[in-house]
Formats: sequence, structure tokens, C-alpha cells
Amino acid sequence: MPALVTIQAPISGWQNNLNHNLGIFVQDRWTIDRLTLTGGVRLDMQNESTQAFTAAPHRWLPNRNQSYAEVKDVPNWKDINPRISTAFDVFGNGKTALKASASRGVEQDSIRYAGANNPASTLVTQTNRAWTDSNQNFVPDCDLTVGALNGECGPWLTPNFGSANVATIYSPSIMTGWGNRPYNWEMSAGIQQELAPRISASFGYFSRVFGNFYVQDNENLAKTDFTQYNVTVPTDPKLPNSGQTVTGFFDPNMLVAARNVIKSSSDFGEQQQHWNGVDMSVDARLRSGLFLQGGFSTGKTMTDNCDIIDDLPEALTVNAAAGIQPQVTGAAAGQLTPASFCHQETPFLTQYKGLVSYNLPWYGIRVSGTLQSLPGPQIVATNVYNNANRAALTTLARPFTNAQATINTIEPASAFGDRLNQIDLRFTKIVNVGHGRIDFNVDLYNAFNSDAVIGEIGSIGPVWRLPTTIIQPRFVKFAARWDF
Repeated sequence: MPALVTIQAPISGWQNNLNHNLGIFVQDRWTIDRLTLTGGVRLDMQNESTQAFTAAPHRWLPNRNQSYAEVKDVPNWKDINPRISTAFDVFGNGKTALKASASRGVEQDSIRYAGANNPASTLVTQTNRAWTDSNQNFVPDCDLTVGALNGECGPWLTPNFGSANVATIYSPSIMTGWGNRPYNWEMSAGIQQELAPRISASFGYFSRVFGNFYVQDNENLAKTDFTQYNVTVPTDPKLPNSGQTVTGFFDPNMLVAARNVIKSSSDFGEQQQHWNGVDMSVDARLRSGLFLQGGFSTGKTMTDNCDIIDDLPEALTVNAAAGIQPQVTGAAAGQLTPASFCHQETPFLTQYKGLVSYNLPWYGIRVSGTLQSLPGPQIVATNVYNNANRAALTTLARPFTNAQATINTIEPASAFGDRLNQIDLRFTKIVNVGHGRIDFNVDLYNAFNSDAVIGEIGSIGPVWRLPTTIIQPRFVKFAARWDF
């Protein structure tokens, strides 16, 4: 039996424009004895707009006829980005080099902000309505252009069908001007050393510092309009923090119409995000036809928005759809992050990689292989807190204003699953053909058929940490390459 009828009244004629995404740069290089300096500066400019359009009448909305003007400068950004690097031949023999660099880069956008600021994105173009098919003719016998109950159809379940539903806007202060685009500074320092003929090693330190963060502020709610509460982790011997208390959650005291404005986090305080890491590798090309390469890469991330949530509790809710990037690795949209997790630092997450290739002295055969060892998936333990379990698992003395809260009860980036270790092999037969050659390859991926987990269920319960995805099982690929 029919239960609902869906009515759609799409619009046309709207458009987002990337007016220009322009970069102008100058650079130069100077060599002074054994020192080489490279310097440059880049002017980045980006301008987007939306095209004027009319939401014309439609079969189900005969009275819709609203014109919308062009929206300019969404955004209109201008940035000056310097970059500098240096290399120093320490002993003048080309065997030891010190290197360092620093550069500023900005977010590259493909008219995402124009789309978010286009009035077309606020128009409600679909609704459902209950349908009681009394005569069982599978036709909604009602006037679908009337939003109220009539005939076999209930009222529009989306009352503002055909109208604008402006829930989120962007502050003009972050959409225009100099230096308002999200950016990051990348800095590095390292050394390269020849250990022996055809054997070299390199070591490098890298750092990235991010800036110009955005937050979402519901201007119809103040900090005093929230009640703070704590939650208790369900009792489960498998959980590392079974039965413990997680502090620092906020529930609004009332439901209000949203007036969300995307603003600069600097309006509320300081927000930080840094990454620091180290790389080390060794390369060896021996006369015997043996090539070896191996090394490791390790790094850690720090995020801190404690100063923000002190004035803006809603910043604890991830809202990636509005362009607000989650400050918690792996956090999902709508998931709450407690204030007690506002400062996070991952451990050093290390990757090991190796490559070996050897040309056998007979029959034109080459054997090669790769090894990679990567950190396992981050462990999360989410639980849904609602009015059914509120009295037992929360300190909130009143019913939830929001229907429920989905909470990761484990501090993010504090626990990880087993490492992913994978070995791939290749066997090559080299055949010389005229002035060229053909390589016949047999590739054996995941040669030892590892079943390392790369995705698992994060919801607390009987299936917590049940694998959802493992690496691709062992398989063989045949290929040929002709160089001529």
C-alpha cells in the first residue's frame, strides 16, 4: 500500500562562477661559493561569484517566481606567499649537503565556497506528504499544489517547501581581503651524505603549521544557553576505559531556529594545528646489479581548540558539510567531542618501507620486492546517549534537548589497531628485441596473504572492533612492457 508521495520542484538557471584563480610569482637563485640560495614570492588571487537566476513557477509550485541577484566575492582572496630554500656543500666535494626550506601555501578551492553561498542551495525543492490510497488506484487523488490536508494527501511534511531555508551563512570578513584564506607553513631541514660510492643516506625534519581556521557560530545561542554534563562509558571488559567518566559535554537548554554563521576562529581565541615529522632513507646501487632502498617516516599531529570552545560550545560538534573540518582524526559529522579532548596529540606514527631489486647473472631475469609497514586503524568506541539511558549514563539532570548525542568515549588518536605489513614481489624476464627490449613481468601482490585490518566497527556493543575491511588478498598480475 502507498504510504508517501514525494513532490519535487527543481530549479534551473543557477550557476557558480570561478572568475579567476591566478598566481603570479617571481623567483631567483644565488650561488655564493658552496652555498646556494633560492628565494621567491607568489601572489595568489581567487575570486568566485554566483550567477543571477529566477526560481520560476513549477507544476507543483505555480506561485513560485522569485529572482535572486548575483552574489559577488564569495570569496575574493588575495595572499602573498613567500618561499625560500638553501643548500650548502659542506666540504666542497659534493658528498655532504645541508638543506633547509620554508614556504607558505594556501588552500586551493574549486568553487566550493561559491556553491555554499549560492541562494540556490537554500531553496527547498522537495517534500513528502502522507498518502492514504483509499480507492487503491495508486494515484494520489488530491491537489498536490495545495500544501494543506486535502483528498488522500496529508499536508507538506516540509512546510517551507518552495521557500528558502537559510541555516548557514559565511561572514563577509573571511570571504574577502588579504590573508584570510586557510594556509599552512611548511618548513624542513635535512642532510644528505654519501657513505660510499653509490651508497647514500638522507635525514630530514619536517614541520607544517596550519592557520586561518573557520568555526560555526549559532548566533541565536550564547554560551549561557548550554548545560554542561558528563557521561559514563558503558561497562564492557573489552573497553580500555570501561565504566570511566568522560567530562565536558554541552546540551542546549532550548531548541531555537539556527542562525549559523561561519566565522574565523580568531574571533573567539587561538586555534592550533601542527604536524612534525622525521624521514630517513638509505639508497645503495651496487655494481653486482643489486639495488637497495629503505627507510622510515614518522610524525605526530597536535590540534588544540580549547580557547575556542570556552566561548563557543557548538564548536565541539563536527560539521564538515558547512566546511568546518573536524579537529578530531576520524570524527564523523554530528559526532560530539568533549571539552576534555580539546587538546590532542597523536603518538609518533611510523611507516617503514623498503625496496630491493637484483639482476640475476643469467637468463636476463630480475627479481624485486617491496615491503611496507603502516600504523593500524585508529580505535574508536562510540556510544549513543539519549533520554532512554540518560539517567544511568549521564549527569544531565533534565531530558536532552537534542534527541541524542553520538560520542567517541576513547580519547582520539590514543589507541591503534595492529600494524599493516605487506610484501609484494615481482619476477621479470628481459628479452632484447632489436634496439629495444621487452620486460615480461609476474607480480605477486600481498605475497604472504596478510589479512591486516584497515577498517573496523567503532560502535560499542557485541560487534565492537569487528573488521569491516581488510587489505586486498594475495593475487597475481601478468604484464609486459616494450621499450623501443
